[in-house]
Amino acid sequence: MKVNLVLSGGAARGIAHIGVIRALEELGFEIASISGVSAGALVGAFYCAGYKPDDMLKIVVSKSWLRYIRPKVPKLGFFSLNRATAFLHKHLHVERIEELRRELWITALDINSGRTLHFNSGELYPILLGSCALPGVFEPVKYGEFTLIDGGVTNNLPVEPLLGRKGLLIGVDVNPTLQGESLRNIFQILMRSFLLAVRSNVDKRKELCHVVIEPELHRFSTVDLWKAKDIYGLGYKKTLQVMKAYVQ
Repeated sequence: MKVNLVLSGGAARGIAHIGVIRALEELGFEIASISGVSAGALVGAFYCAGYKPDDMLKIVVSKSWLRYIRPKVPKLGFFSLNRATAFLHKHLHVERIEELRRELWITALDINSGRTLHFNSGELYPILLGSCALPGVFEPVKYGEFTLIDGGVTNNLPVEPLLGRKGLLIGVDVNPTLQGESLRNIFQILMRSFLLAVRSNVDKRKELCHVVIEPELHRFSTVDLWKAKDIYGLGYKKTLQVMKAYVQ
C-alpha cells in the first residue's frame, strides 16, 4: 500500500522519524512522497536520497555532523549553518530537490515576507538548512530573494503539499503535549517557547491526516542527542502499533 508521509520538526526528537520509516518498510508500505519541516525535512532528504533507516541512525549516533555547526558572535543567531552545506553535499550527492529518488517537499518560512513556502524543486542545501534554522539559535539562510528560517514557526506539520494524493496520508508528530521539562540552558528555553507557539498550527493539521503517529517521547528533550537509539526505537515501536491495523 502506498503512503504519503508528513514529518514534523522537533530537533533531537526528530530521530524518531527514522524509526517510523523503518517500521513502515518492514510492514510492507511503500512511501511514495514525504513532506517535512526542520528535523523532518532533514530525515526526509536522507531517505529520499536513498539512505536506509539504519544507515541514517549510524550518522546521527556518530555525531560527526556536529563539527559542521559553527558557534559565532550572536547577531542573527548563536550558530551558523554555512559549513553544514559541505556535510550535506558529502552524504546526499545531489544538488537539487528534484534530483532525489523520491518526491520530497521541504517547508520553510521567508522571514522577509512572512510567507510559508513549500519547495519540491530548487537548490537542496540552502532550502533544507533554511527549514532547520530555528530563529534565535541559527542564522537565517539566504536563498535567492528569500531569507529562510524554520518553517515550523507557521507550519510544523506540513500536510498541504500532499493533500489529495492516492494512498494513506500519515502525519508524524514527534512533539508530545508539553509537560514540566527541566530547562537547563538558553537553547532549551528557546526550543520550549518555539514548541509552545507552534502547538496550535499542528493540532488543526492532524485532522487532515488519515493516520497520526505520535511516539511516546515525553521523557526526552529536544537536545537529547545522546539518547538517539532510544528515540529511534520509540518511533519504530509506535508505528508498528498504529500501522498493523492497515496491513493488507
